[in-house]
Amino acid sequence: MAAKPIQFPSNLVFKSRLALAGTGLSLMLMAAPTTLWAAAPDRGQQQAALIFQILASEIALSQGEVGVAALTYLNVAKQTQDPTAARRATELAIEARSPQRAEEAAQIWLANAPNDQEAQNTLDLLQLVQGETQKLIRSLSTRRLTASKENKAELFYDYLASLAGRAPDKLEGLKLFETVSDPDRNQSHVVYTRAMLNERAGRHPVMEALLRELITREPNHAHAHNALGYHLADRNERLNEALTLIERAYALAPNDAHIIDSMGWVYFRLGRLDLAEKYLRLAYQQQPDAEISTHLAEVLWKKGQTAEAESFFRAAFQADPRSDILINTLNRLGISPARVHPR
Repeated sequence: MAAKPIQFPSNLVFKSRLALAGTGLSLMLMAAPTTLWAAAPDRGQQQAALIFQILASEIALSQGEVGVAALTYLNVAKQTQDPTAARRATELAIEARSPQRAEEAAQIWLANAPNDQEAQNTLDLLQLVQGETQKLIRSLSTRRLTASKENKAELFYDYLASLAGRAPDKLEGLKLFETVSDPDRNQSHVVYTRAMLNERAGRHPVMEALLRELITREPNHAHAHNALGYHLADRNERLNEALTLIERAYALAPNDAHIIDSMGWVYFRLGRLDLAEKYLRLAYQQQPDAEISTHLAEVLWKKGQTAEAESFFRAAFQADPRSDILINTLNRLGISPARVHPR
């Protein structure tokens, strides 16, 4: 049985079909290390060969042979150790759905442009989608130490959380975060992120225990109160407790759109539709994202205001057409996506 194709995150899909332009070709050649030419017995012959490879790659690309173009650019990158060629090879290999080749190119890209954050992010994502967790853990653990020394730990953990959240296997994403963050596992932002990733992985009791621990330790942690309250409200469980938690979060951070959204959602679960609409409209004014738009649309749908509800479903589609909350809500309400998809 053939292996299941890798599903690349959307931010790994590059615009690879660049026009064949003299300027781009010249820049590629100018960027090639002078040591390559100095060591060559016949510089003109080597340069001609390199030009031929680049031209051959672009011709192959123009004919739809992306895999051939990717391999040719990878060979150029290996010869020149040029980050521009390596980046181009990475982009083409991703478009050709050749993750191993893309990773090889990305490694050359990063090795020759060590301060290029895009190169590092691309290599991280390629290793993530290929399940190379141990390799990624070693790299990230080294970077965690550097970030700690430079007082940039929170920025590092924000990046790590985002990366872990993109893992195709949710448990592997959780494992990645927990392993790398283990030395700082008791820090508040680490505990909170662990809770969110446990929820994503379907480990709801663990998520709840972590948030309760955090609330006990930090009674003024607004987002911990909100996350636990929203979790209960969304599952339609212990709604009075959910309301108490979210009210506390709202008292601590009354201008936070996510918390205002939670206020609306718990009132919706409690059947208090007018209050639900009030808070959700406030949240939408601050942050008209897919989740808040969908919540407001469902409340309006429930109140029989179907035309306005459909307008907010359309707004949700415009914000994020792949939103799980949007798609699941439409399915649950029996609304065809075609009915509310923006034209």
